[in-house]
Amino acid sequence: MAATVEFWGGVGVIGSSKVLITEGDHRVLLDFGLDIPRGTDLFRPPVVPRPHRYLADRLRVGAAPRLPGVYDPAMLEPGDPLAQDGPATAVFVSHAHIDHCGLVGALRPGIEVHAAPETVAVMRALTAAGDGLPGGDPDWRPLAEEESACFGPLTVERVTVDHDVPGASGYLVTTSDGVLAFTGDIRFHGRAPERAWRLAERAAGCEMFVTEGTALGLPVFPGPVRTEQDVVRDFAAALEEARGDLVLLAMYPRDLERVAEFIEVAGAAGRKIVWGEAVAVFLRELGVQDVLAFSEVGLQALKDDPGGFVYQPDLRDLRGIPDLADLPVGERTVWLHANGEPLGPFESRWPLFTEWLDVLGIPLRRIGSFGHATADDLHTLVHRVAPRTVVPIHTDAPERLHPVAGPVRLLPVLAQSYDLGGHPIERTPK
Repeated sequence: MAATVEFWGGVGVIGSSKVLITEGDHRVLLDFGLDIPRGTDLFRPPVVPRPHRYLADRLRVGAAPRLPGVYDPAMLEPGDPLAQDGPATAVFVSHAHIDHCGLVGALRPGIEVHAAPETVAVMRALTAAGDGLPGGDPDWRPLAEEESACFGPLTVERVTVDHDVPGASGYLVTTSDGVLAFTGDIRFHGRAPERAWRLAERAAGCEMFVTEGTALGLPVFPGPVRTEQDVVRDFAAALEEARGDLVLLAMYPRDLERVAEFIEVAGAAGRKIVWGEAVAVFLRELGVQDVLAFSEVGLQALKDDPGGFVYQPDLRDLRGIPDLADLPVGERTVWLHANGEPLGPFESRWPLFTEWLDVLGIPLRRIGSFGHATADDLHTLVHRVAPRTVVPIHTDAPERLHPVAGPVRLLPVLAQSYDLGGHPIERTPK
């Protein structure tokens, strides 16, 4: 029986990747991310998701896909036909970002979830810090670099790529009709671009190449793309400029390499980074050294020696934002945003965050680096891979990917079945 491909997420939107490959009575699902809403996020603060109804509520409002045979019946509405058994399924997660793994806690018991060992470690550390997946951890199966897992007639190989989280991976799925390659999230201006180009080498000539295309819908970058070296340099310069005053920080703690770099730079400047409680637990679980929690330092220490610290408050749900009024804000205090929470102006939390900073007189300086491949790099990647068919997902502008010299571009329809050549397959009426 021929292999088929369906796209249950990431179609016309950034995030929420879900690529389903089926052959015979076996299925492989590449990523099972949380849907990122096209418009209004119905679960934004102050709404608090109901833990016992987490999946049922999302299905009710269209914020999770009605993919048969994968969900835990205990998390579904009684009588929901999605509770019925489906074909044997294995899941392969590209990395530990919520839009790629946020629904794996809702998987049916017995479904294996494969990922890089670093990804599994990050997800287990989040659970230990009280920030785990709704539904709990799935059956994690660490998959080593370029290790293959056989699942029925399908073989899946993991290839490490470069992104802003440890363990980021692409996958090669070998079927009887050829190879489907998937980038996950990828960049070429980070710490290890050679990893990303390695995926291009391994995927060369594949039947279908499924690539993220986040940058396709974004404005043209003004000037050179910012690198991790730029981020570290700007962090060090900001600490020097703020000498004697408290510096505030918003960085993504899952970027463990940046965490270690920032701790080192802060130490060289005579400062210690202080983290919110959950982040401190998370970092310690992963073996990060010199981690200080706010409860171990206290507000008075920050007031007594503001120039000796960098502080990252926990503002995930903004409930603690009034606490900012208690901080010792000086003339040179600055809030350095390095891809942390809230993530950016596209988020519903961002206006409230910036309003508080304006009132408190704290300037915001964004020093982060883009975690995704630029449009130019994406086109170079596709040219090097030279697949028969290329499928841009994880973007709100897939039509802006223009392959040259051979590949056919497929702009998929959600949940439509295709063969590996990108041709739609009509479903047989029951």
